[in-house]
Amino acid sequence: MSITINPAVQINAAGSFGITWSGLIQGTAYPDPATRFALASGWLNDSALPMWGGIAISENVPQSSNTLPLPQLGGAITRATAIAGTSAGNMTGFSVFDQAYGMVNTPNSPVPLGALNSQVMFYRLGSGARIIVAADPELISLAGGIVTPQVSWDFNAQVLAPYDAATASYAISTAVWDSGSGGEIVVVMTTPALNVGAVGDAVTISGATNSGTGGASAVNRQFFVSAFTDNSHFTLAAPAAAGVIGTIGGSPVVAAGVGALAVKVLRVEATNCMTVVYDPVTGFATWNRNGSAAVIQI
Repeated sequence: MSITINPAVQINAAGSFGITWSGLIQGTAYPDPATRFALASGWLNDSALPMWGGIAISENVPQSSNTLPLPQLGGAITRATAIAGTSAGNMTGFSVFDQAYGMVNTPNSPVPLGALNSQVMFYRLGSGARIIVAADPELISLAGGIVTPQVSWDFNAQVLAPYDAATASYAISTAVWDSGSGGEIVVVMTTPALNVGAVGDAVTISGATNSGTGGASAVNRQFFVSAFTDNSHFTLAAPAAAGVIGTIGGSPVVAAGVGALAVKVLRVEATNCMTVVYDPVTGFATWNRNGSAAVIQI
């Protein structure tokens, strides 16, 4: 008799194969023999924001050996909020997908994601590694120019951006937490936050007070935009137990990336690249297969 077989259906991911494809993939590094041993790892110290490749990160010195997590796991990794060299600069490198075996992907979320305490692979600034990052399409104007142009890093959209010498922070008129959608902060700006443009942007709040049990640190951090009307009215995903975030006061502002990012820009592609699109409502991350990306040497 024959044996009945019901194999799992295997298909190609759209755009995976093609003899003319010449785009870039966000969050990957060129396998340079001179820099491959500079690949480092740490653990994600953020319960609210997942990690993927191509994100500006901040690395802390590991804790002593009598505390957890053990120093062998590397330092605590969070998302950076300011370029190194500025007054609040905490950027130390870029995360990558390379050897990121602890990240998880699923059919609904094909981009590998790291959660709290999971492994984060990264290259430090100064390592000389060539990293592919998402880029503003306007940077195609750099093609044909010198490899050391002035560029900035947009910490909200997590993309390489045109140079912005000193963008001021944007004042928040009101910010109110409610329990909708698992917890969210409804924000109204005094003046439009020009660096907030869509659902999925990461917004950094500073200068706020919080009457809840979570204290100021529960509000003064990064959040994802979960609903967007315009850059004066948007909602931030802020999951929290009742009482953790209360009345938000003080002089809160939405921060903006400032200053020059000291990198070499080796290549820019305005289209045909794979870049990450994160949905903070569903928690899924998918690939935009016609995104803009750049190769930078850090």
